[in-house]
Amino acid sequence: MTAPAPATAPRAVTPRPPRPGLDGRVLSVRAWLLLAAGTAGGLVFTGVYLAEGATRAGYRALAQPVSALSLGPGGWVQQLNFIVFGALVCGSAAGWRAALAPDRGAWAFPVLRAVAGVGLVMDGLFAQDSSGGYPPGARAGAATVHGQVHTLSAVITITALAAGCFVLAARFAAEPLWRRWAVPAAAAGVVTIVFIAAFGAAGGQGGLAGLWERAAGAATSVLTVAVLTRLAVISRPAARARRPAAGVVA
Repeated sequence: MTAPAPATAPRAVTPRPPRPGLDGRVLSVRAWLLLAAGTAGGLVFTGVYLAEGATRAGYRALAQPVSALSLGPGGWVQQLNFIVFGALVCGSAAGWRAALAPDRGAWAFPVLRAVAGVGLVMDGLFAQDSSGGYPPGARAGAATVHGQVHTLSAVITITALAAGCFVLAARFAAEPLWRRWAVPAAAAGVVTIVFIAAFGAAGGQGGLAGLWERAAGAATSVLTVAVLTRLAVISRPAARARRPAAGVVA
């Protein structure tokens, strides 16, 4: 008669690490705070320049760029506004790196955010040249180094923001949960380019130059807020669904 085989002890199952994906389940509190700070910075930045534009004598928001608020009495407010927003955008790059890692765009998008943030800081440190119209009575003069650095920084910033939209579109196209967002993300990049081109065609002053500039910035801001809102909505259910049950045995 064959002896029965000895009973084997239950073997604990080692939980598999969660599969990477853009659902926010592995983000730390620090990453969420960085992302939230960058988003809140954009809202505060917009609120400040709208308030400044509404209270500055002689300033015409639809015709003149946001950067013109850095000129004249009280110009330091908009300069500081640029610098603080830029610093927060730079900080948010680390949060985006954590959110997008390790797949497509995990490096490109954070780098573009950092570049845009540095450009905003430079716009605050170097004011634009007066091109006439604001401050009241100011006349256009010869270009200065300050003004040229400001213009170059602004171009770099808007280019980085538009490019970031296309990077997100490519990432969304590869994510099952985000595929429907690929087209809107790419559209935001196209709209940003079109609006900033219209701003340039208006010569940066007069007509609806101010409106086109604000519309270009709004396109990328709306996309960022929408993405982070959806990421926050789906992150908690995703974390619960992927959390290994305690004491699972084979």
